[in-house]
Amino acid sequence: MVGVSTAVNALAWGPRATFALFYVAMLEEFAWGRGPTALGYSLSWLGFVVWAPVAGWLYDRWGARTAVTIGGLVLGLALAGTGQVTSLPQYYLCFGLLGAAGIAGIIIPATTIVTRWFVGARGTAMGVLSTGGPASAVVFYPLNAWLIVTLGWRGALVAFGGIVAAATVALALLYRDPPTAPDGRADVEESRLAPPAGSPDEVWTLRRALRSSRLWAASIMMALGVIGFQIMATHQVAHAVDRGFDPATVVWLFSFGGLSMVAGNVLGGWLSDQVGSGWVFALGSLVAIAGIGCFALLRGPQDLPLLLLYTAAGFGFGMRIALLSTIPAAVFSGPHLGTILGVVQAGGGLGGAIGPFLGGWLFDVTGSYRLAFLAAAVAVAGSSVAAWLAARPAPSTRGAAL
Repeated sequence: MVGVSTAVNALAWGPRATFALFYVAMLEEFAWGRGPTALGYSLSWLGFVVWAPVAGWLYDRWGARTAVTIGGLVLGLALAGTGQVTSLPQYYLCFGLLGAAGIAGIIIPATTIVTRWFVGARGTAMGVLSTGGPASAVVFYPLNAWLIVTLGWRGALVAFGGIVAAATVALALLYRDPPTAPDGRADVEESRLAPPAGSPDEVWTLRRALRSSRLWAASIMMALGVIGFQIMATHQVAHAVDRGFDPATVVWLFSFGGLSMVAGNVLGGWLSDQVGSGWVFALGSLVAIAGIGCFALLRGPQDLPLLLLYTAAGFGFGMRIALLSTIPAAVFSGPHLGTILGVVQAGGGLGGAIGPFLGGWLFDVTGSYRLAFLAAAVAVAGSSVAAWLAARPAPSTRGAAL
């Protein structure tokens, strides 16, 4: 189950992980400006605000196999459609709104089913699952760069859409539901580790979760974390190329950054099971902020060591990513977890909508990414504070819900 979810997560993250390649290609063909062009990517996150709770509800109702299959088909169609666009509205509709529906339909069910299969080692399992995001950069950066050179950016999107749809549907057939305990919990181990509620009021429903400050802290953690990460992920290629680095060198260096994130995902998830999520999230934040500082100081190819330090700091981002779903899953476990995780992930959708556009807008206004990278560092720090509030120990199930 972890392997399948990791693979489909990598496929879902592929369009986002490699958007910077298509972003540069579209800037060359269209005179839309960096802000409006990045807005299409932002809309793929803003649409996530709507589609993530829907995807969670679909999982709770029909299971991961059906929900992920639908998501894969929709995402493939969205990418193929993006390859045919000739105007901003078409681009916003295909890559932004339709793409968001497909990505949510894959990621939310794939994440929820893993949190239900694993409880005592949930952090470690989620750490492995989270490698799907950076692993997609390692695999799909070179692949999509080659497809763009071979087929052009339009043909590359059509081909990539076909790959995503076919592979996701095939992998979704391997899903199996977690065992059900006598008390109705989705996971037998969860029933053993977390005593069943004494009354229906103690079950985490969506309405009850919305009254919890920890849900809003988790949503803010997700939103700010994604703002910081997406400012960097969306504009890192453009900034490095602007500073005179060879595009081929940039592709391979950022693939190395993806490998660093993979290592951070696994270690961060394992450490959270040992020392607690709050400490690990804070440590990862410090490493990430240091990396952002190095990247902001780039002046030209002579600063290659700074670029290497930035890509290595992907390790810190990876430590954080592993915990974005682990923290709320530990708090809100139960039969409605899919819907609740969808609401938390919607915060990430809002952050993803803000981050890429904010970075492009600040560049258009100031002519530099310096202020954008400062905003990214502040967002990363703020998400760490929110993570501490969301992950703080609760005296009891009843007390946590109040």
